[in-house]
Amino acid sequence: MGSRKRPVYLLPEESVGALVVDSEGYIYGRVEEVRFEGDRAFLVASVDVDVGDEVIDEGKLRGMLASMGYAVEDLELQELVSLARRRGLPLPKVKARRRERVVKGVFPLEEVEWIDRGLGEYVMLLSTPREARYRGVAGGEKPSPRNVGNKLALSLSRGFLGVVVGVAIGPGELALRVSPRPALVNWLRFTAELRRRGYRELEEKLSNLIDPYKNPKIGVESISGIEEVLENSPREVRELLEECVEWSEYVHIPWREVLKVGDVVILK
Repeated sequence: MGSRKRPVYLLPEESVGALVVDSEGYIYGRVEEVRFEGDRAFLVASVDVDVGDEVIDEGKLRGMLASMGYAVEDLELQELVSLARRRGLPLPKVKARRRERVVKGVFPLEEVEWIDRGLGEYVMLLSTPREARYRGVAGGEKPSPRNVGNKLALSLSRGFLGVVVGVAIGPGELALRVSPRPALVNWLRFTAELRRRGYRELEEKLSNLIDPYKNPKIGVESISGIEEVLENSPREVRELLEECVEWSEYVHIPWREVLKVGDVVILK
C-alpha cells in the first residue's frame, strides 16, 4: 500500500466486466464492451437490473424529450437523463418486470483515471462524476465517517487498497481500517451458536444450504445467496453474524486522507 503501482493495461476482452466508479465514489456500472472510432477508444457501461427494481422508464423519457423537439434517437440512457435534468423535467420511473442488462452510457477512455485489480476483478476509476450526475447528487459535501464499513477503498495515488472494515480511533484522530483481502465468516461457529441459542429451525435451514462441517469458513460474498433466509431473522441473529466475520489483516489510514464517500471510499 505504499507507492502507486505501474499502470495496468488491458485488452478489450479483458476489460469486460470491470467495475466502473466515478470521481465522487459512485458505481457507474460494469464494462460491457470497448468500441474504437479512429484512434480513440470508448467504453460501454451497463448495469444489471433485478425484477422489482425501480428504474428510469427509458422509453417514456425518450418519448417525452422527442415530443419537445429533441433528437434522441442516438442518445444513451445517461445522455437522456442529463438532458432531462438540464431542462428540469421529472424522470419517469417503472418497476422492472424481468432481470435484464441495461446499457447505462458510453464514455471515452480519456476519462479513466486508473485501472487496478482487487478482490479478483478489475476496477476503473473515472475522473468525472458520471454516476453522481445521473443520480442528481450534488458534490462537495464533507465526507462522513458514518456507514463506510464493507465499502471498497480506492486511492487516487495508490489504486485499489481493499475493503473498509470500519472507522478506528487513535491519538487525536480517526482512521480507516482497511483490509486488502476479503473477509471470511466463521460459518461453523455461527451455526453452532445459533443452535445453542435456540434457533434450531433457522440453523437447520442454513446448514442445509451451506454445510458448516464441509465449509467451516466461507467468503462474505456467499451470504448474498442466503439473504432471503436471514431477511426476517431477529436482530440478535444478524449481530451474531457480524461477530463471526473475520479479517485476516488490515492497515490504518488517517481519516484526513479521505476525499469522497459514496458507494466506495476514495482517498488521496
